[in-house]
Amino acid sequence: MRIGSFDIEHPLCLAPMEDVTDLPFRKLCSDFGAQVLFTEFANCEAVIRNIDSEISKFNIEKDARPIGIQLYGSNPESLEKAAHIASASHPDFIDLNCGCWVKKIAGRGDGAGLLRDLKRLEAAVQAVQRGSSVPVSVKTRLGWDNEQYVILELAPRLRDMGIQFLTVHCRTRVQGYRGDADWSWFPRIKEAAPDLPLIGNGDITTPKEAAACFSLGCDGVMIGRAAIQQPWVFRAMRSYLEDGVQLPEPTLDEQLDWCIAHLRAHVAFRGVPRGIYSFRRYYAAYLRGVTNIARLRRDLMQLMDTEAIVDRIRAFQSNRAEEDTASAEEDAPAL
Repeated sequence: MRIGSFDIEHPLCLAPMEDVTDLPFRKLCSDFGAQVLFTEFANCEAVIRNIDSEISKFNIEKDARPIGIQLYGSNPESLEKAAHIASASHPDFIDLNCGCWVKKIAGRGDGAGLLRDLKRLEAAVQAVQRGSSVPVSVKTRLGWDNEQYVILELAPRLRDMGIQFLTVHCRTRVQGYRGDADWSWFPRIKEAAPDLPLIGNGDITTPKEAAACFSLGCDGVMIGRAAIQQPWVFRAMRSYLEDGVQLPEPTLDEQLDWCIAHLRAHVAFRGVPRGIYSFRRYYAAYLRGVTNIARLRRDLMQLMDTEAIVDRIRAFQSNRAEEDTASAEEDAPAL
């Protein structure tokens, strides 16, 4: 599959996620095997007004490649200017968000709101293409609701416009994240536009589910919420797809070591105290399934110094190791 100037077979993609896919998280997922990266989505109107919070999302110089900058908006003039600005950061492609379902975005006609008027959507894509010096892709949903499934009409139109690839989350805008993603649409989309590379998205959380999406005609798969819950899922998927090997779950020590490395990188990137606060969303992932962690979780939520947090995690590791050793000695048969 062609992505920017790269040819990648069965690419595993990290989904663009607001307040999640910053540089440290992208680096983490790349190290685990994510092959295609996306920035957080950037508001084209804020970009052209040079708002720091949006422009900072274009900080990609240390990332693995390929990486795309995702823009959202619906005003063609603003999108063209924003694409020109984004191109200066030298991404491998620019992706137009036509799938964000949240009310404040879709309700004003941006994101998935474009699915209610395909002529406006086409105009938005053309504007990004005019402003961009790199290939353009689109991420979208099946349609606005179950009475407005437009993807089978949209896919060939986007192909004819020359987009490089299409990512489809197999829910409607009205669904949000409710219900199950309907992967039965993947082969139908490929039939409608067989020569348009298709990346599948929605409820792909395990190696076997990734393999299933490839078998349904997807050229790539995109992982979103599962990457937040277990960034190492890319390693597991790559092992299964390439070698047919189902890797064991990582040990607690491995997860906590990754947690500490991620914490330090995250705080270094976002600063204190912001980075301390924003990293708290990740503790549930790194501690999932661990028993007797209420006290640890409480302490982590209260500490405001990076190294103090690291020390608390290391103390937890040490205590667990001592408890495991004592339990093993108790269970050992008497000689």
